[in-house]
Amino acid sequence: MNLSFLNHTKKVIFTKIYFMKKYFLFLIGIFFLSSCDQTSRIVEGESKNQILPHPKEISVNDQILVLSDDSRLYAENEELYPLLRLFSLELEKLSGHSIQLTSLNDRSADIIFKIDPKLEANEYHLSIDKNISAIGGSYQALAMAKTSLLQLVDEDTEELRFPSLSIKDKPDAAYRGLMIDLARKWHDVNTIKKLIDLAAFYKMNYVQLHFTDYQSYTLSSKKYPKLATPHRNYSFADLNELEAYSQLRGVCIIPEVDIPGHSSPFVKMYPEIFAIKDTAENPWIINMGKEEVYEALEDLITEVSGIFKSTPYFHIGGDEAIFHKVDEDPDVKAYMAKHELGSDVHELYRHFLLRMNEIVKKQGKQMCVWEGFRNEGKVEIPKDIIVFEYETNRYLPNLLIDEGYTVVNTSWKPLYVVNQKKWEPKTIYNWNIWRWENWFTKAPSYHPIQLDKTPLIIGAQMCAWEQAEEVEIPSLRKRLPALSERIWNKDEVISYQEFMSRLNKLDERLSVLINDDRQDDLLLDYNFVK
Repeated sequence: MNLSFLNHTKKVIFTKIYFMKKYFLFLIGIFFLSSCDQTSRIVEGESKNQILPHPKEISVNDQILVLSDDSRLYAENEELYPLLRLFSLELEKLSGHSIQLTSLNDRSADIIFKIDPKLEANEYHLSIDKNISAIGGSYQALAMAKTSLLQLVDEDTEELRFPSLSIKDKPDAAYRGLMIDLARKWHDVNTIKKLIDLAAFYKMNYVQLHFTDYQSYTLSSKKYPKLATPHRNYSFADLNELEAYSQLRGVCIIPEVDIPGHSSPFVKMYPEIFAIKDTAENPWIINMGKEEVYEALEDLITEVSGIFKSTPYFHIGGDEAIFHKVDEDPDVKAYMAKHELGSDVHELYRHFLLRMNEIVKKQGKQMCVWEGFRNEGKVEIPKDIIVFEYETNRYLPNLLIDEGYTVVNTSWKPLYVVNQKKWEPKTIYNWNIWRWENWFTKAPSYHPIQLDKTPLIIGAQMCAWEQAEEVEIPSLRKRLPALSERIWNKDEVISYQEFMSRLNKLDERLSVLINDDRQDDLLLDYNFVK
């Protein structure tokens, strides 16, 4: 026999045996990984949709995704890590199960968050099948996807379970707000945090804080430190903490410094700058005829904007200014003559709004005002401001729209929550974003004003005025969700009965998240003026 042929044959055989052994070990490894490193499984079961607001598109399967203690959260973008850590903490509060964050997209990553710039900024897609995929157009969109998962998780089992479904969702209204009056009734920082949690849980994206009014100036200032009302103000540390807290949850704080009216603290603490000559007869308005007033206001707006960097808006109030004795002030007379404003002090007020608008725009923000100016006037109010229309006594909403203004609906009825002057969730649910109504018999909207659909109404806001902090959560927790549903979906898509059924279940979860289960009387509809 040829010896070289024999050696060659042996080499071929040994080579084949070697690779067969390698392949066999590979198969064993695959089997081991699939059988021993399983971090989730699918089981049969009834899937329930209890999300609020109701998603735009939802498809539900009769299956349940069960996660294990080895399941992990993953996001390729480190910007999302704080959101995932928050999700893990909230999930543990609700279910008792903790899921840790991983930096590897390996087999243990059963919940994956991702930003997709192809989606709209407020749009998110949620898929729950063999794992959970949350894709959003922005951090804020993923914060809303996170909320949907908190609303969906089964909190009554020994395992971490989510219903199998797919969702494509986005709001109809870009602006979905809650306003809290901190100037009349000072609130502790922890109370404000609970209100931010409430807003986030029902996918409201703005919380306006009414920081200043007749009663107090609750902001801190380095340039004008005497403005801060003693024992009723927030330190810079407090304000920065609130900004960070809201941003983490996908909520944006809008600061409000109410001027030129509602400005007693300015006049009292710095009369040499802000007061008119006859301060004794009118201590409520700042002097719009002094250049140093505009310089001081720019300093203050710059300070506040430096804290609330993330907000695209800055609210200057601008409503209910009392003009008594203003036109007799010598500085006002000289200023109006210099700027050719005539003798009508209302023209000075309109001019003031223009100057404030330019100051706010310097900070890269858009100015917001309450309904305060009228449609009559020589000084034109710019269209790049946003008007929060509430009582309809100065400028009717239909006229604002006809003139091309951008509007946020803050209709007195049913969106004002003022101690005993408030409405039950059903009344709010039966309202729509193009409707204004007022309980005051002399207001034009005492007979409701119903407008046609228009993109110039960008959203709506619930306003909690004059309420003590212990009243806020009880009075808002089931009213705010009704507003959220009606502006997320401008046309009704679920019945009020279905809405309340979901709300009652979700409200229990909110109680756990904020450690607060207080609720006021929702049975009465406070139509207190007939």
